[in-house]
Amino acid sequence: MILFITLMTLLLGRILFFHIPTFRVQDGKLEHLKKVTIIIPARNEAGNLPHLLKSLQPYRKKVKEILVVDDHSIDNTSEVAKYFGARVLKLKELPAGWFGKSFGCWNGALQAKGDILLFLDADTVIMENGLENMLAAYKGMGEVISVQPYHMIKERYESLSSFFHLVIMGSLGAFHLLQKWIPVKGAFGQCMLIHRQDYFKYGGHEAIQGELMENMAFGFIVQNHGGKVRCFSGLGAVQMRMYPEGIRDLWRGWSKSFATGASRTNIIYLLFISLWIGGLVTFLTSYQSLPMELYIGVYILIALHIKRTLSPVGTFGWGTALLFPFHLLFFIILFAYSCFQTFFKRNVSWKGRKIDL
Repeated sequence: MILFITLMTLLLGRILFFHIPTFRVQDGKLEHLKKVTIIIPARNEAGNLPHLLKSLQPYRKKVKEILVVDDHSIDNTSEVAKYFGARVLKLKELPAGWFGKSFGCWNGALQAKGDILLFLDADTVIMENGLENMLAAYKGMGEVISVQPYHMIKERYESLSSFFHLVIMGSLGAFHLLQKWIPVKGAFGQCMLIHRQDYFKYGGHEAIQGELMENMAFGFIVQNHGGKVRCFSGLGAVQMRMYPEGIRDLWRGWSKSFATGASRTNIIYLLFISLWIGGLVTFLTSYQSLPMELYIGVYILIALHIKRTLSPVGTFGWGTALLFPFHLLFFIILFAYSCFQTFFKRNVSWKGRKIDL
């Protein structure tokens, strides 16, 4: 029975992460660059913005504009943005019922001069020819390009994000075996490309103003209006380094919204991901039930599958794959804590702002 569960877990993992598309160097649609407004919502991002804005310097005269929306920062976010030549929009007081990022994106879109809107989180970085590659993949009005930035790992603790990436990607239903025929359920939050007319037709961020996981909610809005969301790994276009300030920052970052995201996930994909995680736990605790040679062999197969799946997601090394039980345990503990914050404490803090859930 244990062996059957393990084999089904391996099969389920292969089905869930069948193909994760990345961006390739492509020709064409470069004329669209001059139609692009890049919108960067930012709150206390003076440390991150220089990396992003430096990567955007080659595009300053190629795109319509680069717009940084300052959400009541208490550091020199605005000064940094102006130094790199970005236009700065300072938000008015946050209205009741709005979350800060959605309010920033909405106001940025209202002020945008371009026909194509590219929303970027401040902790992302555009890779060489990244905008060209995204625009080449973009098929035009009626679809949204949603990107999970390629995760650049610099410190060992950062690899603890591995299972969070996998769970997010599996929960969207964007990369499974039948991805060509079954619509994605949601969207990623760090990078989104959309035509201005589509954005306002769908209601923009005003339609999901009270959603902490605005990306998931907006993906559903797009589909409800007959639009299409296409999801990519950011390899070849946009990368990020998550929570460089230490493991406490990583803990706070993932815990603030992960349980909320799970509650917004399509029930079918949530079930599949739960079965996959449960199958991994069942296998890891069954070492006394299987011959040691078989246990080690299956362990290596799971590690190989995790390494293969993480390759287009970020610079996760073999250590992450071979030590996957520790990363899985970290994920389970943090997810339990996130559930406590979300459903019992009912508030989180982020960027100096208390968020009631």
